[in-house]
Formats: sequence, structure tokens, C-alpha cells
Amino acid sequence: MGLAAYFLRRTLAMIPLTIGVSMLTFFMFAITPIDPINTIAGLDPDKQREREQFEKAWGLKDPLYKRYLDWAIPMFTRLEFGESWTRGIPVEDIFTPFIGNTVFLFGISFVLSLLASTILGIVSATNHNSWFDQMTLFGSLVGFSIPNFVLGLVLIITTYNSLGILAIYIGSSESTLFSNWPAIVLAEITLLISGVAFATRLVRSQMLNVLRQNYIRTARAKGLTERTVIYKHALRNALLPFVTVIALSLPNILSGSAIIERVFNYPGVGRQLIRSALEFDLPTVLAVTMFFSVLTIFMLVVADVVYGLVDPRIRF
Repeated sequence: MGLAAYFLRRTLAMIPLTIGVSMLTFFMFAITPIDPINTIAGLDPDKQREREQFEKAWGLKDPLYKRYLDWAIPMFTRLEFGESWTRGIPVEDIFTPFIGNTVFLFGISFVLSLLASTILGIVSATNHNSWFDQMTLFGSLVGFSIPNFVLGLVLIITTYNSLGILAIYIGSSESTLFSNWPAIVLAEITLLISGVAFATRLVRSQMLNVLRQNYIRTARAKGLTERTVIYKHALRNALLPFVTVIALSLPNILSGSAIIERVFNYPGVGRQLIRSALEFDLPTVLAVTMFFSVLTIFMLVVADVVYGLVDPRIRF
């Protein structure tokens, strides 16, 4: 089976898997003991008097299977996710305008962290137990141990106290994305530090494992240059586990955007998700959850395809 045919088959296999994920996601949220009307209406007596109208409009009195079909069929056929319970507008109008901002913020940090971690991991592994290796291990351990939100808050406080720069995104309808560039820069640095720390240790450990293999000793015994041994023979095999982890971590990085976007008040999908979750705006939370679920499934397929590109021994 060719690579294209394999990709098509795996993509088609995503359909029943996605339907299963949607059912699990919907029913997990639907059976929660939280009363959405009380959560949204609060102590407002006018809204409490309109409880029956809310229950009818949101279909809360319908059987679970009917509520699921009313939500899932428009989602799968027309990419319509329903109407927000708290804002009264289509769900896609809430988070769609912010997808580009989130992809921009986390796309740059993701690419830079891959490049930096690959270089640091290779140099550290090829200079095992050197001062550079020890410093890399120490730096990655520190960067991996500090939570993102703590690091972000420290950077905000430090830059404000030392430089007088308030790195909190304050936007308006007339402002552009880069009008508050200090917030974007510090958010990128926060994500880059944690991403590089995690990936560097992974690349280093995999490279050390491969460099101890017999075929690497044989390649060196044949008189091949160290550059050829490392980049032609060792790197490809070391990248296989790295591809898997990176493919699975990308959705987690995006879903973790909520914390960073909240810290820097960045206008992204994550901030909208936190707001919707606090308001128990179920249609919006379901839509964002499904987006990250589908992205995770798709990245698994991409990882399998990349296996065949990285290692020619793999056949589909």
C-alpha cells in the first residue's frame, strides 16, 4: 500500500472515531449535575422566571439522544455548532475570529522550539558529559519544572519593574494584533522556554540511545565522518519517537493556550474557552473541545505518515 492510499484510509477511519468522540464528549457534559440555568441566570429573578423558556429553547427537557442529534447533525453536515447560551450568537462567531491569533502565537513558538531543541539535543548528546551537556540538562530541568503561568507572571512583573513595560494585552476594536507587542513577545518567550526544555531532553535521550547502537559503531569503523554518522545514520532513527511525542503534544500545546492567553490577556481561542467554561456556556465549550479532539486524531495520522518519510524501512 502506498503512502497516499494509507493516508486516505486512515483519514476515512477518522470518521467513526470522531463520531465516537463527539458522543462521549457530549454525554459527559450533559450528565453533569450542574444546572446551566442557575449558573447563567444567577440571582437574576427575571431570568429565573423564564426558566421554562430557557429549558425549551436549549432543549434541556428533551431526551439525551435527541439533544445529541440536534447538536451533532448540524455540526458534522454544516459545521454549525449551535447558539451560545450566554451571548445569543452562533458559537462559531465566538471563537472563529480568534483562531488565527492562537495559531500565530503558538505556531511561532512551536517551530522555534523544534529547531532550538533539535540543535541543543544533538549537540548535547554528541558531547555527552561535557560542560555544555551539563548546562543543557540543568537549563532544561529548570525550564520544564516551572509552570507556564508562573513563568509568565514573573516575566510580566520583571519587565514592568525594570523597564516600565506593561506586558498585558489591552486591545480595542480599533487596535491591531501587534499594538501590544510586549505581551506577544513575552508570551512567545514563555512558550519557547517550556517547549525547548521538554523537547531538548527528549532529543538528547533518543540520540544517546541511538549513538550506542552497534550499527553506529560499524559506521564509524568504516571511516565515515562524524557528521555523516550523526546526521545520516543516527538522526533519522532518533527522530521516530520524537515525531510521535511532538505530534501528540501539539494539540496539548494549543489546548494549554488558555492559561497563557489568560495570563497575558491575549485575544485567542483559549481565553474564549475559559470565559465560556466559567459561564457554563455548553455549546461553546463543546465546540472547542471537539476542535482539539479532532486535531489530536488528525495529528496521529500525520505522525504515521511522517514515519514513512523519516524512516524508509517503514512500509504501509
